[in-house]
Amino acid sequence: MRRIKIVIVLSTSLILSGVFWISAISSQLSAVSSQKSKVSKRIELLGVRSKKNNVNSQSSILPPEARLARSGNPQSCSFFKWFDPNTNDEEGKRLLKNCSSCHLNYYEEWINDKHSMSQNNPFFLSIYSGKSGKASIYPGFKLDHPDQNGNCALCHNPEAILPGRDVPMGLYDVDLRETSSLNTNGISCDFCHKIESIDQNPLKKGVSGLNIFRDCKGLRDVRFGPIKDPVQIAPDKEELKYNSLYKTSLVCAKCHDGSNGNVQIYSTFTEWLDSPAAKRGVQCQTCHMAPREEANVIVDNPKIKHKKRPYYEVHSHSFLTEDPHEFRKKFVDLSIRAGLNSASAEHETLTVTCTVSNNNPGHSFPTSSPMRNAVLVVEAKDKNGNDLKLIHGPRLPNYAGDLKNKPGRLFAKILEETSGEYARQHGEGGIKFRKAMRDLGIPAQDWWNVFVLSDTRIKANSNDVSVYEFDVRAGLKPTPTEITAKLIWRNTWPGLAKIKGVKIQEDVLLEKKLPINP
Repeated sequence: MRRIKIVIVLSTSLILSGVFWISAISSQLSAVSSQKSKVSKRIELLGVRSKKNNVNSQSSILPPEARLARSGNPQSCSFFKWFDPNTNDEEGKRLLKNCSSCHLNYYEEWINDKHSMSQNNPFFLSIYSGKSGKASIYPGFKLDHPDQNGNCALCHNPEAILPGRDVPMGLYDVDLRETSSLNTNGISCDFCHKIESIDQNPLKKGVSGLNIFRDCKGLRDVRFGPIKDPVQIAPDKEELKYNSLYKTSLVCAKCHDGSNGNVQIYSTFTEWLDSPAAKRGVQCQTCHMAPREEANVIVDNPKIKHKKRPYYEVHSHSFLTEDPHEFRKKFVDLSIRAGLNSASAEHETLTVTCTVSNNNPGHSFPTSSPMRNAVLVVEAKDKNGNDLKLIHGPRLPNYAGDLKNKPGRLFAKILEETSGEYARQHGEGGIKFRKAMRDLGIPAQDWWNVFVLSDTRIKANSNDVSVYEFDVRAGLKPTPTEITAKLIWRNTWPGLAKIKGVKIQEDVLLEKKLPINP
């Protein structure tokens, strides 16, 4: 009975925070029960205890007062200051209080990675604020909820949520538009290496589900990592500890899974949990933090105390690698085959079969935010470059933007609003946007009351096969044709990028051509 009461309180706080709406407590409790079982499976699978991980130290245990500085404790340090990863802080240079002072290669990888931009990405802020320049343009969380700040900061700006101030509601009450929020370091080095353990409660997402170890002023700093024998560079100021958590996918889980009520919106960790990779014990870090084979040091400042290490202990911090295109491309494949069919002496068709393979053993393609989508575009042309008529086969929907109605497949998770009741509560602008969004090819936003209308993404180590039939008869003679198939990854919906005035990121992963000579 006590557990049920706790869940109801948490659900209420999520409703008040403005991001998670719960349509019915009973359905939420059912979802929680299901998620709880997955968490238990997750812990058993990984062999890691969430509440207390294997943490070693070469130094003595910190004083009890230092352990008050945790994310879930309202009495956290008033004087805590996050490390600035950058080198432009003079005090940081002088006192080696910047990550880049010792780890320049790691810093350069991080600064060019999306984790360093999570709090100030212009497109993300436009979706949050509803602003494009000075104009208010839907969609926007703050346009729907001008008096609420929402939960976005739980993952996008943990440093703003945990600034070291004695504010019990500080975990949630963060306006991401404010200067104090923008002048943080996103998912910084210091933040990630302060994670001591994971809270098993599936309702606690982002930083609210992480036990963050922060020292109080005047006490020795602590950081965790996957190295069992860390070199203690300044033991009077900083203690480096081994933590087995950092060798598991659990360290990624709280920000790569997320729900709106009982609807799972972000599911990368859950996808991994049910994947062939997880069954083989392959963690997220295996692909996203692969060893740098040419490196043999973690500290690359020769003036700083360090030791040479085997290459497999020196991991990349470019989570999509230095070439995201090649990284995405290596996990997918595309094949096409075709054959002519004589329906009659005066009618002939061309049947084209396209197979898109997701060779990634860890999660679906595409994954992450529901904005991420991919399209397969199939073209069949005659010798004069004219499109052949599609007789049978799938066409791309409005969500494909300028490619709509072309032969092909959309790979995406599509959200749909449950009813117009939520819209009627949030102004005339929101209602007008909903009327236009279908024509624009924009699905429902993840903070609305939504359900998953469809999910056509390709699961880990799976294929998608689509078949197209084209008319190829011109008069009484077959016409030479060429078939082209393209697989394109997109960071968002073309219609959404258009109304927000941002350039869509398109990545043509694969293109295959097949000539047909009857």
